[in-house]
Amino acid sequence: MKRRENTTMQSEIFIILMIVMILLFIITSLYLAQLKQHQQPPLIVLDEAQGYAFHSSSAILNNQFKNQLTATVVNKIQTFAKEHQCDIVEVYGYTDTQPFSKKSKGSRFDQELHHCLTHGCDIDQIQASSNLELGMKRAVSVIGFLKPKLITADSPIKIIRPYSSGQFINEKGEISLLKNQSGNKLRRRIEIRLSRSRDLGLKR
Repeated sequence: MKRRENTTMQSEIFIILMIVMILLFIITSLYLAQLKQHQQPPLIVLDEAQGYAFHSSSAILNNQFKNQLTATVVNKIQTFAKEHQCDIVEVYGYTDTQPFSKKSKGSRFDQELHHCLTHGCDIDQIQASSNLELGMKRAVSVIGFLKPKLITADSPIKIIRPYSSGQFINEKGEISLLKNQSGNKLRRRIEIRLSRSRDLGLKR
């Protein structure tokens, strides 16, 4: 009889311990999920060394670039957006410090690039006159490809914005030296950051 009571007590203790462990798991999972909602998502870097390459002075995405975006980057952005409750994607274009020699169309650049963002365009018909403008062209080109894949009815992402740092920020995130480093594949890159409109006080 006593042995049966001991067995029953051990079973009850085991059940209680299991319930406590399950509750701890649930609480920990909820805490981590809540924590992620306030953390900054990882930076996504697409540099030439990984195969995300543009032709010189061009912003056209080649097939390899598009395939890699589709295969890995789109899913990564969507996952980060859901985990961290982000609704804004920011695409930054960076170049090396190779001197820029293309002729400019002058003040038409801003208007033409804006039209490209809002209505689409042949990106290489827009002439950049500096690395800063080229970085912006490349950011807009990436956005043109990503936008229909990211902004969907069931996606938390509502805004995709282009930025350019041109040649001014190196691969370490520091202000770069303006000497010709055209052989540095890490300098020629796209960076994708995610943020939240609520952190900026924006109501959506």
